[in-house]
Amino acid sequence: MRVDLLGPAGWGRSQVTQNGHTVADDLELSAMYDAMADGDQFIRTVVADVVPRSSTDPEVIEYRQRVVADSATHPALVRDLYAIATDAAGARRWMVGRDRSARGKLHLSLEPLSKLIGFLRLLRSTCESNSAQFTSAGFRGLADRLAATFGDEYLTEVESCLQALRFEHGFAISAVLGAGGGIAGTVLHEPPGQPRRRQSVFGNRKRHEVEISPTDESAKLFISRLVGGSLDRVADVVSDTTDAIVEFFQALRTELAFFVGCSNLFERLRNDGYALCFPTPLPRGSGASFSCRALRDPALCLSGGQPVAGNSIDGGGTLLTVVTGANSGGKSTFLRSLGAAQIMMQAGMFVVAQAYAADIRDGIFTHFRIEDDSSMTYGRLKEELVRMRELTNRITPASLVLWNEPLASTSEREAAEILAPITEALLASGVKVVVVTHLYDFASELSQRGRATDLFLRAQRRRDGSRTFQLETGPPAATSHAMDVYRHVFGPDDGPRPQS
Repeated sequence: MRVDLLGPAGWGRSQVTQNGHTVADDLELSAMYDAMADGDQFIRTVVADVVPRSSTDPEVIEYRQRVVADSATHPALVRDLYAIATDAAGARRWMVGRDRSARGKLHLSLEPLSKLIGFLRLLRSTCESNSAQFTSAGFRGLADRLAATFGDEYLTEVESCLQALRFEHGFAISAVLGAGGGIAGTVLHEPPGQPRRRQSVFGNRKRHEVEISPTDESAKLFISRLVGGSLDRVADVVSDTTDAIVEFFQALRTELAFFVGCSNLFERLRNDGYALCFPTPLPRGSGASFSCRALRDPALCLSGGQPVAGNSIDGGGTLLTVVTGANSGGKSTFLRSLGAAQIMMQAGMFVVAQAYAADIRDGIFTHFRIEDDSSMTYGRLKEELVRMRELTNRITPASLVLWNEPLASTSEREAAEILAPITEALLASGVKVVVVTHLYDFASELSQRGRATDLFLRAQRRRDGSRTFQLETGPPAATSHAMDVYRHVFGPDDGPRPQS
């Protein structure tokens, strides 16, 4: 049976885009994964796999958003379902050796299946008794399929069959002699002592009694083969059925793990006082744009420090966004918040903002500064250019590229000469680019072109040199006000200066 919580029936991997392999590290998503897991390693593994797999279908995104909303509204119920699925997926499977008798093999196969039937009954009844709390098609569809597939009458019949397969009153088997005195036409009948049903899964029983001499080894071997062949086939059917139900519970546990993680994150951020919203995913081809109100970086919000300032930006029709301004003014934080919001939106999650809307991108790629290559294979500039080449080889039109202080290891003029043609080529192919840069020549030259699809933001700085950690629209700043940072660290600039 399908689970269909992550997406409607029929959705698949073809609707999922592949993001850059550095996205999680550059955007510091590990802090979000830890908060979602809340100590459950399985949940962390699942969310770390699901979140970066961005959907490109607005229908799938909105479908999943509604399931996330249900989960955030009723977290205790979703955790109960997750606990049931976890217990069922871990139902112990007994391994049977080759020398085990056919009856023993069947008996060991029955134990886990009997437990799983109990878990199915518990899961279905939990969904039924709480169906009024669900509003999403995902949870309602799951409850409906459970009710239709595993009704009381069906489960009772299955439990009765499992009890009969224990053969407490012996078993009845019929067969005919085949070619060469072999066994043919074997039929396992309804066990003796069981009430006759109108439609028996064991066929019609005919009673014949044969007494075998204790010394007749050939007869014993014949009967052993007869019984073993019959019960082995039944044991295989029971085992296959058990495997199918376990696979369902494993899939259910995996999908529920994502939604429990979303509930944990929702509670954590909401309790810390941050506004959360479900973003509006704009279809691909609707024009490059984004807008946000009080957008914040989830990793910074989860750090437990001082309250985090939000940014409100209208980037309608924007293909290129250039962020300049004061050092330590919140530029990189804004870049991470924008990337995290895009990732979370295309994962079907809420975002840390009062409002957020953006067009769906075919891939999300990041290029942030890293430490020098410890193996000394490359210098910093060559290492960065190699990473840029790998990035440009992987991106596709309609992707999103986030650059944080690119080419900081060379002179400003040379960096601008390298970065400008790469940026123009990306924009020409429809790639949306957001770049935080200290390269004034590069930013100024772009600003002078006056394109309607370009947006220029600056980190705010008060007259006393303090930071608001918010961005405002404005032409590129010629200085990053590094002296403000110097004075903050070393104090007022009124001491003796070193002699040259």
